[in-house]
Amino acid sequence: MIENDFPVLRETVRESVIGRSATWLAMSITAAAADAGVTRRLVAVWSIVNVAPAGALRMGGIVIAVAAIAAWGLSKLIPVYVATAIPGAAFLAVSALSAMTAMRAESIAEQWRSSRVRRLMT
Repeated sequence: MIENDFPVLRETVRESVIGRSATWLAMSITAAAADAGVTRRLVAVWSIVNVAPAGALRMGGIVIAVAAIAAWGLSKLIPVYVATAIPGAAFLAVSALSAMTAMRAESIAEQWRSSRVRRLMT
């Protein structure tokens, strides 16, 4: 299956309310991220650090894994009536997925070059 197998379906979805809403949401998020101070700061730091894609992916995976475990651990200290409704298994699943991403960073970074998602983003 290739990208242009169903051009009529693709156009119909794009013109539907859901398709227009998704497009609007993506454009809004992109514009907000471009104007955000945090994004500008991250871009400035990224240009100084000059980390390989696999290294950046590994660092991100480790940070998210640690943050998910910390959030899960801290959620045990909060009273039940104030805590979020996110189950502890969700925190652990995010942590495990992030840890697996960190372990396979080289393979993911290598496969990203030929990824359909990457082509859609550019």
